[in-house]
Amino acid sequence: MKQPNITGSRKEYYIKKLEFDYDKSNDLLYICRKGSNIYSNVVVGEFHLEFSKDKKIVGIEVLKASEILGEYGIPKKILENIDKVELKIVVKGNSMLVFIIIHALNQEKSAAITMNNLESPIMKALVEA
Repeated sequence: MKQPNITGSRKEYYIKKLEFDYDKSNDLLYICRKGSNIYSNVVVGEFHLEFSKDKKIVGIEVLKASEILGEYGIPKKILENIDKVELKIVVKGNSMLVFIIIHALNQEKSAAITMNNLESPIMKALVEA
């Protein structure tokens, strides 16, 4: 679940116990919170972030996963052998960072998604509590 850490205008929390699936034939990594309902999504390049009605990230799809995550040092072999996935969310000022943390083959690898314009009407509606 979430473990909040708030420092000044910085808000940080983890989402653990996530379901995940790497579809080799379509090269798609799907990560989601079990039993969650998707209300909206935001596309950032090949990352599709899914939000619940209460404005929390509940899932992420990574298209062309081996290519995109390979740029972060996460090879296809890791994607094919995932044991656990966690998300770390950091919101500070006008930016949001979403870290995908993948545990596989006795390793921990991560990739960061940066969203810098939280003032857009869509993002503002999603991240304001």
